[in-house]
Amino acid sequence: AALYPIYATRAKINDRYDSQVGPTLDGMAYMQRAVYTMEGTPIELKWDYAAINWLLDNVKGSPVIAECNTEERGLYRWGSRVSIYTGMPTILGWSWHQRQQRSAMPSEWIDRRLRDVTTLYRDTSIDATVTVLKRYDVRYIYVGDLERVYYPGAGLDKFEDMRAQGLLTLAYHNEHVQIYEVVKNEE
Repeated sequence: AALYPIYATRAKINDRYDSQVGPTLDGMAYMQRAVYTMEGTPIELKWDYAAINWLLDNVKGSPVIAECNTEERGLYRWGSRVSIYTGMPTILGWSWHQRQQRSAMPSEWIDRRLRDVTTLYRDTSIDATVTVLKRYDVRYIYVGDLERVYYPGAGLDKFEDMRAQGLLTLAYHNEHVQIYEVVKNEE
């Protein structure tokens, strides 16, 4: 273990998305130019970078944000990036971490959250979507390129239908990211 810092430091320093980014304490600096390839689809991280910075600058407190979970295609992917960089809670972050930290709990709890994220993004039913949003008190729904790779089609299109019905507002958008805010009804 004592030799690791001596022999690995140089390799770790050079293992970067973008070698043009010099030494910095800004853990998101690489996102301004980096491209992540997911399932053969290039994803320019600058769009997530802009959206994440908007969240950091404009959202107060710790509201729940829904975002893609990448477990179905592998654990070490670009998933949970919004909650990681903003500190906002999400329906389910890295599921393997959750399974490790909650090993005494029934794994069904985590499996249910995985299913609910899939329902949120893939199911075309607005009623099913509203049920998931209420279950986790979701305030924001993040739709970026990663969500489009994992959940293409009508499941994402329904968010615009929900907006037309007054269930969501478009809180933020850029060329590749939409962040919807859930309209809370006073009951």
